[in-house]
Amino acid sequence: MAIRVYIAMSLDGFIAGPGDDLSFLPEAADEAPGPEVVSWPGFMSNVGAILMGRRTFDVVQGFDLPEWPYAEWPVLVATHRPLGADLPPGVEAVTGTIDEVLDAAVARAGERDVYVDGGVMVRAALEAARVDDLIVTVAPSVLGDGVPLFAGLAMPVGLRIERHVDHPGGMLQLHLVPKTTQAPGEPVDA
Repeated sequence: MAIRVYIAMSLDGFIAGPGDDLSFLPEAADEAPGPEVVSWPGFMSNVGAILMGRRTFDVVQGFDLPEWPYAEWPVLVATHRPLGADLPPGVEAVTGTIDEVLDAAVARAGERDVYVDGGVMVRAALEAARVDDLIVTVAPSVLGDGVPLFAGLAMPVGLRIERHVDHPGGMLQLHLVPKTTQAPGEPVDA
């Protein structure tokens, strides 16, 4: 079981443009991704539960999709506001600290992974040192403004690039692992 992130962003670090615009992401490429690329279905094959922020939930709910894309998984939405009565199957609200909502997602996931989605949730999970790895696919676009992935972190978080692979559509997929952090001047345990 791991707490994982799978997300796309612009070169300047935005997961959506102003107004939650995702048009910066390339259309599906004609070429199939190589075996080293972690595809959405490949990533989701070991996910047992999804934890997303309220804004991410509202944005996904607003997509013009024929059906709820996460019907196969329990989706925990971190929010202090009621979600409404017409919820997709498997969606429930959770409240509490980042550790409490992550623990709830871990409990729902069982032996499988927890997928953390949304800028606020990813930043909070990183700050709590609860993210095991991130797969960030970078699109060759500069937006200048929008919904940030990392901007707004309350503290620096070191990441190690485990590997990087070319992704169809001219993108680059980064496989990242958080480094152990320490306070400035604190000795490092080797």
